[in-house]
Amino acid sequence: MAQAKTAGLTARGGAVALLNAILGEGRLMSQLLSEDGPLAGLSGPERARAQRLTLAVLRAVEPVDRLLSPLLRRVPPLAAMNVLRLAVVELANGAAPHGVVNEAVGLMRAGRKTTHQAGLVNAVLRQLPPDLQLPGPAQRLPRWLRQPLVHTWGREAVSAMEAVFAVPPPLDLTLRQGAEAPEGHVLPTGSLRLAEAGQVSALPGYAAGGWWVQDAAAALAAPLLGAVAGQRVLDLCAAPGGKTLQLAAAGADVTALDISEPRLARLRENLSRTGLAAQVVAADALVWRPEAP
Repeated sequence: MAQAKTAGLTARGGAVALLNAILGEGRLMSQLLSEDGPLAGLSGPERARAQRLTLAVLRAVEPVDRLLSPLLRRVPPLAAMNVLRLAVVELANGAAPHGVVNEAVGLMRAGRKTTHQAGLVNAVLRQLPPDLQLPGPAQRLPRWLRQPLVHTWGREAVSAMEAVFAVPPPLDLTLRQGAEAPEGHVLPTGSLRLAEAGQVSALPGYAAGGWWVQDAAAALAAPLLGAVAGQRVLDLCAAPGGKTLQLAAAGADVTALDISEPRLARLRENLSRTGLAAQVVAADALVWRPEAP
């Protein structure tokens, strides 16, 4: 659903809007990052910060809720709970308490439906210690995924996986030969890994289109096809498009198919930025058929 730009929107306000949609409506973050989504009123750096804050909260919802539970008589409405979650995550990551608490209260006062809960948010956050740390264990995987993993690998291994998932991942880039790129560590597979990237669009070489963001593991698939120059290749579930870009850069005639038009918008943006070409199709892979094999 399109949302109007909000005057005075901050990165924290944008993060709360994303959390409300993800945790309250079951929306996908990738679908919410379209131009007319909750972050539409933010500048590039603020959009990037809002996304980082949102992901930090999503990685720690369970530990944060365990910490907040003794301080709440009852669970408040989702908007207030998400403001509290965001503030706790920021405090646990060393943000200045005064600024965090003040903006959390300000976010509550800014909404007609939440202004009466500003006092609650203020009272809860001021009970937190200055050296705040989130309680363990790390957030668990969803039950439908965790159970088969435990059955296959055991509880200890799955707990170790969850501890890794709780840590913000590095940023991996796939590079075109000879392209300008930021400083980072080149992995044995050829991906460039950055420990702390910040705003992606501000990194060296972004505007020139010499690289794109792609997890190092995801970047392993396309090279397994070998020489693809001149061949027709179908990339199923293609968005956000890392493999499509790899294949196009290797000279393939690529059809990028995905059921989500909003997710394909990012793919089209990357094709335009890199100067690469692919046929982009928004359709269900279970029923779509190409004009030729």
